[in-house]
Amino acid sequence: MLVLTAIFTVFLIERASPHTHFNTKNNTGQLNKRGCALSGTHQALCAKSGHQLVCTRGINTDWITGIRYEIGHLKIVDWPGLSTELTRFKGHFASTSRIEKLSIHGLTSLWEVPADMVSKMSHLRVLDLRGNVLRHLKAPTLRGPQNLEKVYLSDNKWDCSDGGLDWLAMEDENSATRRIIVDYYQLVCHQQLYRGKPLHKVMDIIKMVRHTCPKPCACAMTHVVTDRAGGIIPLITVDCANKRLISPPTTLPPSATTLRLEGNKLNSIRPLVQEPQYRKLMDLYLDNNSIHAVKELEGSEWFTTFRVLSLRGNFLKQIPVYAFDKAFQANNNIMGVFLGQNPWRCDCHFIPRFQALLLKYKRIIRDLSDIRCSKSDDKTISQVQISTMPLGNVCSRPEVKSVPISSINIVNLVLSFLIFVIVGKFLYDWHHFRTTGKLPWISSILP
Repeated sequence: MLVLTAIFTVFLIERASPHTHFNTKNNTGQLNKRGCALSGTHQALCAKSGHQLVCTRGINTDWITGIRYEIGHLKIVDWPGLSTELTRFKGHFASTSRIEKLSIHGLTSLWEVPADMVSKMSHLRVLDLRGNVLRHLKAPTLRGPQNLEKVYLSDNKWDCSDGGLDWLAMEDENSATRRIIVDYYQLVCHQQLYRGKPLHKVMDIIKMVRHTCPKPCACAMTHVVTDRAGGIIPLITVDCANKRLISPPTTLPPSATTLRLEGNKLNSIRPLVQEPQYRKLMDLYLDNNSIHAVKELEGSEWFTTFRVLSLRGNFLKQIPVYAFDKAFQANNNIMGVFLGQNPWRCDCHFIPRFQALLLKYKRIIRDLSDIRCSKSDDKTISQVQISTMPLGNVCSRPEVKSVPISSINIVNLVLSFLIFVIVGKFLYDWHHFRTTGKLPWISSILP
């Protein structure tokens, strides 16, 4: 059996793999030019004890040809030309390699290894990559070796996002690849988004997101927080922008907090504020759709808990001002509302209340400069910014208009007059009878 081990800042290769090279960083150009080699130094010293060979400063020429057959455990210490700034390896071990155990430890600048570095090693049984700063590891590294039994990956700086170890999320728990990772439940994510979070929990969340993301949308875990019990709470964004949707997706990932629906063909927000799957949404982006009204927001529970609401570029002419004011007062989460680029109706009935709302919540309504009157022939209000517009532009102008009287109103007036006459005559006759004792004249002619 042949076992290779690297200690301190050392990586070991077999002479039968002539295509494996190293890239290093060093402050001295001399070391960069020297590179790494198994031999080539007269200072190399090897000492054999049983099946173990310990070499310093390289390997003696005498052992180069016999290493494959005579040595069971080889340690290389202080590799000539190799500094502590080793960042990556180039090349791969050949299929003729008889190495059964490969260990790489203590390389504080090693952040990746080639995907095919060990994939052709038919005899490899143990791969130990602990104690480096590895961020990425491609699937072929673990799936390639036919007889690989154990892999150790802890004490590295794993990137759990796309391009890092996210492919592990889609591995079945009982798959061969998952089973050979001995320390899988000790791995920790280190990039900023998931820093300090257990890798296996992050992988479970990534898997859940990919399985529950509605088509044709794209889903991403934008942040992860920890609750008081130590559990992980993901914050998920569902991006359905520019998908030509006429209705919002009917399902969302369980922890979705942001839904982007810009650039679609929605004409109502009713399902978004009434259906239960949307109640946990915090941020809702509905820009550039065909929404004409938002009266459904009035009285909805979501409207008192949301964080961001964007309705830019729709067909809104007016909103229920009282409902918005009431919701803004009750909502402690609100961070931003966007209402610009809509064709707002500018008249004396709506504008005074709407302008007061805009000014009262100018720190919340973030696009005041884009909230303008619709385009019209009246240059005093056409495309004018509503928050700064003088109210006299819409409320002080003389508006003498002939109001047509409908036939039903004429009938009502006639009936009201007749009722007034009849009641008046009754009161007169009653008073006359009390004072004179005479009945009204009409009673004398009645049969």
